[in-house]
Amino acid sequence: MKLIPEWKNHQSCLIAWPCNIDLYGSQMNKAKIEMANLANQISEEEKVYIYCNEKDNQECVSIVANKNISIIETNLDDSWMRDIAPIFYQDKNTLKSVSFNFNGYGKYPDFEKDNKISEFISSQFEIPCSKNNITLEGGAITYDDNGNLFTTESVLLNSNRKNQSKEVIEKELIELFDLNKIIWIPNGLEEDDTDGHIDNIFCPIGNNRYLIASTTLTKTKNSKILEQSKAILKNELNAQDPSSQIIDIPLPSEIYVNNKRLVASYINFYFSKNSIFIPKFNVKEDNEVYDIFNSLFNDKKIKMIETSHINYGGGNIHCVTMNLPKL
Repeated sequence: MKLIPEWKNHQSCLIAWPCNIDLYGSQMNKAKIEMANLANQISEEEKVYIYCNEKDNQECVSIVANKNISIIETNLDDSWMRDIAPIFYQDKNTLKSVSFNFNGYGKYPDFEKDNKISEFISSQFEIPCSKNNITLEGGAITYDDNGNLFTTESVLLNSNRKNQSKEVIEKELIELFDLNKIIWIPNGLEEDDTDGHIDNIFCPIGNNRYLIASTTLTKTKNSKILEQSKAILKNELNAQDPSSQIIDIPLPSEIYVNNKRLVASYINFYFSKNSIFIPKFNVKEDNEVYDIFNSLFNDKKIKMIETSHINYGGGNIHCVTMNLPKL
């Protein structure tokens, strides 16, 4: 497989500065402070690049206040770097990238600037880049080191993405990335503004281990979604390797910011060189999740970061970061 799992070595971390007032509203400044804190903490372990609009440059420099972080002026519509950055892969000994189509999740009118960012980044780092017409956001896929790519039907097959059939998508992605298989689950979390990105519910972590969001609540749409997803994934992965482990990570209790209920998940985290950066929601599940991650990653520090105001805008730590792999 050519895709490079996120726990492998990174050259750097790419972040986009919050700029969409329609999403963040009155929480915009708090989201920027949280973004700066996240960037500063990641920069202790790997090089960080923050991309921002020209009008936000001085503000970004002032709030981040870190000379070790490179701030790059470009044209942005939003802050979800995971979704608008190129997808990096290894072709023999060369790092390459793919610029997939981005259409604002099929619902937001301002996306043309974000749709050009992947080519801008590839050019910046002199990475050979090819274009692909599939509408695909980085948060819509995840992949392990066994040749499996995981995604949700509710995103890639959603009519608002204007993609071709499931069979056409499978054929193209399998050939492009030399995949073993694409494993589809029906849905992501209820009310997820992306239509159900997989990075809120499922994540491979290596050594045939996988994390899945879970809930103790019954009679909710999410409980049914997660139970169904786990059954499909368990069946698929056990057929490949009976030793595969799927580990439950509880969803946080309901969280409200400015009277808005967040679509929140601990699965939305970032691997760095020496640490795992996980959202902190100041609810009872925080300690439980910390202990689970601490037991799973003996070689990394577990760092919980308050990001509820970033989450207010629609995503979390994984959504606002993209790792540039190091070969």
